[in-house]
Amino acid sequence: MIAYADTGFVVTLYKAESTSARAAAIMAKQKHSVCLSMLAEIEFINALHLAVFRKEISSPDAILKRRLFAEDVDNGIFTIMPVSPTALHAKTIELADRHSASTGTRSLDLMHVAAAVSLKTREFFSFDARQRKVAKSEGLTVRPS
Repeated sequence: MIAYADTGFVVTLYKAESTSARAAAIMAKQKHSVCLSMLAEIEFINALHLAVFRKEISSPDAILKRRLFAEDVDNGIFTIMPVSPTALHAKTIELADRHSASTGTRSLDLMHVAAAVSLKTREFFSFDARQRKVAKSEGLTVRPS
């Protein structure tokens, strides 16, 4: 896999947000499947439920978005990759020790960077400034630029 997308990036592809057009433009240029971790899948599903709770989308709309996401996985737009829990744990702690005191990055954001590094991806898709800073310092090309 060449690229890894964090959950916020994926959510903006299915739920209208200020970053949706930029995310769609990046995805339109992809020639390979974009890698996601199992964590991203869990967070994506929960984000839809939270959007219903917050009355940002309806329950039927959330069901549709979840189905569209599943179709995109089935069609190879995204590939959900397993990451060893032991490797993810160790890499996340390493990243926390190296970056959190200076960037304020949250645990789940560090886990996404750790997954991307563990899966040996080269690009990292995210709109989160702190997470992008950590990913870049770990040698990943961060998009959007």
